Amino acid sequence: MGISIRTLLCVGGGCFIGGVLRYLTGWYVYNKWGITPSGMPWHTLIINFFGCFFMGVFCGFATNGLISSPNLRLAVTAGLCGGYSTLAAFAYENSQLLRAGSYLASGLYMVLTVVGSLLLFWLGNSSANLICKC
Repeated sequence: MGISIRTLLCVGGGCFIGGVLRYLTGWYVYNKWGITPSGMPWHTLIINFFGCFFMGVFCGFATNGLISSPNLRLAVTAGLCGGYSTLAAFAYENSQLLRAGSYLASGLYMVLTVVGSLLLFWLGNSSANLICKC
């Protein structure tokens, strides 16, 4: 399937809804449970768990023919789930690697994702701090 305006609008619309749902879920959990910024980020953990669960549900629906439209599949997976939690895409891709028997690639992907993400966050944050001090 190629990239078309319709495909981009489907993904973008799903991403918009996913982003709004992410914000609302985080706001609700954060405010309802009284999580403090210095405590465990339960709101993000819950968002990531829900995102992974629903990515699994939607991929299962697609595999079983319940979501047959390629644009609808992209809207709910890349758009809705991706906008809600990028960890859902990470979980899906790892499940594909594991299903294919690519255990080394899966393990490497997991380690590189966690370590690389933390390292690059630190690098970006440090760069911004240096720029702001100029």
